[in-house]
Amino acid sequence: GLRWGDELPVVAGIDLNISTDPVNADTDETARLARIIAGDFYNDRFDWSKRSNAPGRAWEYMPEVAAVRQLQEAGVSDRTRRRFITFVAAMDRSRDAAALWQSGAKLWQAHPELFEPAAAAAMPSSDLQNLLSSFKVSQRHSRDTDAWRNIAITLFTETDSAVRRVIDTGIGTAPELLVDLRRNANGRKRFPMLCGPKIGPMWIRMMVAPGKAQIDGIESIPVAVDTHIKQVTENLGIAFTRDLSTEKARPFIQAAWQKAVANTQIGGPPGIADTCAALDPALWLLGKVGCAHCKKVGRRKPISSACDNCIFSVSRPYANATRR
Repeated sequence: GLRWGDELPVVAGIDLNISTDPVNADTDETARLARIIAGDFYNDRFDWSKRSNAPGRAWEYMPEVAAVRQLQEAGVSDRTRRRFITFVAAMDRSRDAAALWQSGAKLWQAHPELFEPAAAAAMPSSDLQNLLSSFKVSQRHSRDTDAWRNIAITLFTETDSAVRRVIDTGIGTAPELLVDLRRNANGRKRFPMLCGPKIGPMWIRMMVAPGKAQIDGIESIPVAVDTHIKQVTENLGIAFTRDLSTEKARPFIQAAWQKAVANTQIGGPPGIADTCAALDPALWLLGKVGCAHCKKVGRRKPISSACDNCIFSVSRPYANATRR
């Protein structure tokens, strides 16, 4: 159990679980890397020369940004774009984000009523499931359909929740939104899947950019750790969490980046600049088109100047890792 990182029971007050902080880099070094990554991302300094179908502008490459741009070109209201983000973000787990958001945009173009809480809540589950699955928005069709419908019911019936207010008016407070996302009602999850430790922080950031909401306390929102951000953090030697699951590694990774960003300036879009909310998409894209790509092709293809700090062998991941 110790070898594989399993959580062991505490017996007679004896806790054998590993409690050593796996974060290796000091705060100043992590802050330096955060500045480099965010700077390369937001100032379009990613090197796409070794990538095919390069988008050119990193922020425009983000799946939710590209999808929302389609709605924007159709002249929708800010509230409509935030409703769209809310429903599609809830489906974004363990899957290709670009494909999901493209499918979400196609669904909106064909059936915008599904993004209206009253209409979605009243629609028979079988009809809703058929549309979500046929447009490839759902993946685990029954569970995803139930989540979509529950979110619609919550937004339709609760007229004064923090989540509904930020969607309708574009005004909110980050800590209050996190609490509201996770609050149940009569034993029912009000925002299933949207309330998760990855999706919740990500959704709050998306409400601001590209959702155009104004959210106070955004500096309290951590990076939304997934496999891409976990791999970036490990490859840069910031945390040695390879033997931990994403769930177990998440608090260490979030704490390392949040502490670093609190002591520096990294830029970013208005409303999230100089916070982990601004760093989050930069880390995600670096992991997706950087680390994951290098691992796939079996050789290094640097995309950011931060790649100079990579400590892992691509051909034999982690085999040559050395502590700095």
